[in-house]
Amino acid sequence: MSPIGLSVSFEDGRAQGIYPTLLREVAAADGRCQFDMHRVPRARLQSLFDAGQADMLVPASATPARDAIAEFVPLIQVRASLLTLDTDAPVPRSLAELLARPDYKLAVVRGFSFGAAYDSTIATLRQRQRLVEEADPSGVARALRQGLAHATVMTASILVGTLVVDGELTPLLKRLRVEPLEELGWHASGLYLSRRSLNEADRRTLRQALAQAARSGRIWQLFNELHPPGSLGVSIRPLTP
Repeated sequence: MSPIGLSVSFEDGRAQGIYPTLLREVAAADGRCQFDMHRVPRARLQSLFDAGQADMLVPASATPARDAIAEFVPLIQVRASLLTLDTDAPVPRSLAELLARPDYKLAVVRGFSFGAAYDSTIATLRQRQRLVEEADPSGVARALRQGLAHATVMTASILVGTLVVDGELTPLLKRLRVEPLEELGWHASGLYLSRRSLNEADRRTLRQALAQAARSGRIWQLFNELHPPGSLGVSIRPLTP
């Protein structure tokens, strides 16, 4: 796992946050599962998962490349947005407008994906040398604070959670501005179960337990317990009403 705000964090090497808590609850309820969670950068996690050396990719949005090697289990709905720090300057309202502004730079987490439109935009910005790529959301927050980029694009709750858990960055919460982008709507987020390292029986057990957590509202409860009140509305909502 890689740090991702309140969804996944580490203290003294122990994984904590929404998804580690969820997985430990699944393991306790089943009585047969044991999850070993280790800290790695997000891009490294993706590489390990692609190679069949990590059983799960969590959290994750669905992509065709991931679908080819793993089984997606939706848990929540999310929406990525444009995030800036208290600027009065006009901000892009779409990815197309962002690309059309030749000096506009983004800071992003290497290995994140929020759908085809996002992936295409990131590839173009990288080619045009208008991209600052960081290992985790904390790196993105620091890049924004230092003025290395104008904005980032991610689910707002990821950055909010990062600012909450990192005391050095917490003052940035008051400066955070969230704007929707036309091409980025609501979509399912959850986790992937590897077909390369997990057999069908294990995937079925995990799929059923995790789907039940989504249906019961447990995953939504965990998000609300850990995030500041009122901070989720623009970026996260339950999988089903």
